[in-house]
Amino acid sequence: MPHPRLRSGARPQDRRRGARPSPRPRCGLRELRRARPRPRAAASPPRPRGSRRRQRAQSTAAPYAVALLASTVALALTFLVWPRLETTPSPLFFAAVVVSSCYGGVRPALLATALAALATCYFFVPPVHSLAIESFDDALRVGMFVLVAVLTGSLSAARRRAEAERGQQAVVAEVGRLALAGGELSGLMHQAATHVARTLGIEYAAVWELPGDGRAASLRAAVCCRGGMVEGVTLDPDVLSDASLLIDDGANLPARNGVTLVKVIIRGPEGALGVVSAHATRPRRLASHDGHFLQAIAHVLGEAITRKRAEEQRAALLARERAARAHAEAASRAKEDLLATVSHELRAPLAQLVTWSRLLRLGRADATALEAIDRSTRTLERLAGDLLDVARITAGKLSLAIRPLVLGGTVSGALDALRVAAEAKGIALEEDLGAEPLQVLADPTRLQQVVWNLVGNAVKFTPLGGRVLVRLRRVHGRARLTITDTGRGISAAFLPHVFEPFRQAGGTQQGLGLGLAIVRELVELHGGTVGAESAGEGRGARFTVILPLAPAATEALGGGSMAACAS
Repeated sequence: MPHPRLRSGARPQDRRRGARPSPRPRCGLRELRRARPRPRAAASPPRPRGSRRRQRAQSTAAPYAVALLASTVALALTFLVWPRLETTPSPLFFAAVVVSSCYGGVRPALLATALAALATCYFFVPPVHSLAIESFDDALRVGMFVLVAVLTGSLSAARRRAEAERGQQAVVAEVGRLALAGGELSGLMHQAATHVARTLGIEYAAVWELPGDGRAASLRAAVCCRGGMVEGVTLDPDVLSDASLLIDDGANLPARNGVTLVKVIIRGPEGALGVVSAHATRPRRLASHDGHFLQAIAHVLGEAITRKRAEEQRAALLARERAARAHAEAASRAKEDLLATVSHELRAPLAQLVTWSRLLRLGRADATALEAIDRSTRTLERLAGDLLDVARITAGKLSLAIRPLVLGGTVSGALDALRVAAEAKGIALEEDLGAEPLQVLADPTRLQQVVWNLVGNAVKFTPLGGRVLVRLRRVHGRARLTITDTGRGISAAFLPHVFEPFRQAGGTQQGLGLGLAIVRELVELHGGTVGAESAGEGRGARFTVILPLAPAATEALGGGSMAACAS
């Protein structure tokens, strides 16, 4: 029984009287040839519509022509050997039937049988040169010849079909073995296309794969038995209709551009995954077992594509799971580090408070005791403030009291509070705030906190006799504040992590490691940016804060279009 065939893109509902078929999909040999680079040639005139019919007729009539030729040769040989052998002429005609069956199948074999029977009756059965049969024995011989010839042709065609099916099954098994081997999917598709072209004896075979959206397919493999690769073809989604698994549009493509024999949809659990197509340069018909062979190849490819996508999804899930686990482990380590750091930072000021408070009870305290208690209290206040700020920033509940202010005055006030600590270490704290007042919209308290943290860090990591310079300038219509020190510097490995919370270079310095993280969040809440630079360890560091100017100041300077001032 021949395999069900539809015109390209036709659906079952389109077979009703008056229904118009959908457009032919753009994935035939014409598109394959367009994708291959070829030298330009003169345009050939369009071939008449009748030429296509003639070519199809020639392709269909070829097996019958072979049957006619074989019968003629058998008749000629029978004339040569008949007078000498004086035996039945059937053996040579049997050979013609077998040849016709092997080449074209059952129908050409039946034609050869009919021609042989007519030739036998006309030339060799008395009365000769007449189709009449007078003897019952002669009629029985002719009938037996026809019966045996029909059986011979049928058996020969069945054997030919069985051998073809056996070869196709071996090819399917080979493609399945390659699929189970777990190699690259593109290599498997190329091997499948090669086997399809060689097994069916056609010129071209191609495999398309559909992405997840199911709208456009990409060419994954294409082979030409006459040599060469083809690529860059797209597939019209109309071919992915659920109407038919095997689509034959050989009658719809111009003969001069070749024809597409079949397109078999590669299906998966959730729908179409791609298409396997077989192409030829001349119209021809495929047997039902050829269609089943293509379906089996498509099934193997469907299983391979499904398994490959499942592996990719599983790998993605594993990667996400590993990332989530690493994030959870990092959070756990950060929590442990935070608890250890907080306990360490709280231990020293609390111990001093306990010691000096006992001395106060005993009446032995003096000004030194009061100063130590005040210093420990400020340390605890700073630690608690940093932790609360981080908690508010993380929860998104940190509020700012924004108002216009002169940035230089705020910076100068913050520096005054740090001069005592700088002088105690013998560090020169210098400021160069410029003569121009730069007005910004900011929270003065939080802006002072930014300056305290940056300058305090510079003083903290600068050795005795070092220098810290604070400079304020207008650059490209924005305020730029830089804090440069001659301290220990920052290594290139740690520089990208300098603004991360609970991170300290070497982990040997005191503090929670929250100051710079708070600086970054506060500056970004003000619409600015902060960055760090260092030439390396022992070569100092520079922190730069960029803040937008207040709108009034920007408009006064022509929308902020002034050139940058020299730093």
